[in-house]
Amino acid sequence: MLVVDNFIKDENFLDELRSEKFWNSVGQLNWWDGWWNGDPRNICEEFIKNVWKQFTSLENKIAGFEYWSNIHQTGDGLNWHVDKDEKLSKEKKEIVMPNIGLVYYAISHNLEGGYLEIANSPDRNNVDPSKIERLRPIENRLIMFNPSFPHRVSGITSGKRRAIIVNAWPRKPYTFQDSDSI
Repeated sequence: MLVVDNFIKDENFLDELRSEKFWNSVGQLNWWDGWWNGDPRNICEEFIKNVWKQFTSLENKIAGFEYWSNIHQTGDGLNWHVDKDEKLSKEKKEIVMPNIGLVYYAISHNLEGGYLEIANSPDRNNVDPSKIERLRPIENRLIMFNPSFPHRVSGITSGKRRAIIVNAWPRKPYTFQDSDSI
């Protein structure tokens, strides 16, 4: 796991990621083949390129990136889950998961709760609550981790949390068989 606070130093880029224009433009679920196959088409893909080129050398090792945004506010949370090829799981009952992903907190206004909690084992049926990693959603924080391990967002008691989520895939998920945006 990698945690980097104050990740984005460029204030203009940070302002773009925090803008309503950006949050209104990110579709629910998106696919990008990566910078080695084509230029970024939007600010989120610019962000992806910036992050992944900084920490890894993925060219020729992955097929591309799945990305989306989450907006959680008072009363919200997210149950234990693993990131997987959702369409493949639903239609063919096959479980295929990425082995590296990230969460980036662009906005966390007056936030109480909303922690990213990650299990220390891939066993989804046996999460030991005393052995989880618990990470506070701090604005401009980047967290890279293995999304095939069970993880969740704890309940939010007040405030708003906006995050960008990105997974690197060794092959393009079946979910994006027909379209790069869902």
